[in-house]
Amino acid sequence: MMALAACQDTMASAARATYPLAPAGYHSLVRVADGAAEGGDCNSAIGLYRRASELWPLDADVRARLGRCLIRVGAFADAVEVFDTLLRLSPRDATARRGMANALISLDRPEAALTHLQVAREVAPEDPRTYNSLGVVEDMLGRHEAAQAQYRAGLEREEANLSLLNNLGLSLALSGKYAEAVALLRPLAIHPGASPRTRQNLALVYGLAGEHEQAARIARLDLDEASVRKNLAFYATLRALKDSRKIVRLNAGVGEPAAPPRN
Repeated sequence: MMALAACQDTMASAARATYPLAPAGYHSLVRVADGAAEGGDCNSAIGLYRRASELWPLDADVRARLGRCLIRVGAFADAVEVFDTLLRLSPRDATARRGMANALISLDRPEAALTHLQVAREVAPEDPRTYNSLGVVEDMLGRHEAAQAQYRAGLEREEANLSLLNNLGLSLALSGKYAEAVALLRPLAIHPGASPRTRQNLALVYGLAGEHEQAARIARLDLDEASVRKNLAFYATLRALKDSRKIVRLNAGVGEPAAPPRN
């Protein structure tokens, strides 16, 4: 491990010597990659971010965006490799720690993710995204009261965070608090600016509660009849299995934007 760390330090030093400033065209390439990521075309963004990282190996933020894009397209093992490289260069980077944790969550490895999130919380205790991911891990491990405490801690830092609110609602449902979950999610789902994910989370909660007519009514706001029937059958299966780990991994949001919003 010491030899590997020394190798990484040598790589970083060589990169600094080679590129005291970002090379020509680098920032334009990153802007194009960010535009693709913001537009939902992460497959194109991944190739552009890789090219940018080859041009300028020192830009940890661009590597982190690459990792987040890889998570969004389901290339979780590749994302782990990207974040592992970042952490070898900067073990206390909270963004890299959280990105690694989210990739591990997607690989159904919540115990491994927990270690990274504890470091991220220690380094950046006011970032609500870390509490969101911590809550997801606790829910996957069946510790729903602990999960809800994490989501609420995140909401103390950003009270309108939709991912935290959605995940808190799902956690409440997993712990059998269906009425409380519906009371939280219903105003979000019927809001004019609500996203399909928010509405379908409410449908899921109704399905887990056994309220199939309500679940179908909400599901139809975004889905055709065949998809509604498929989802209702899926909800019934989840309700019978009571597999909170699977439910959370499939439905709880831990992803982050692959690129920052433009000013």
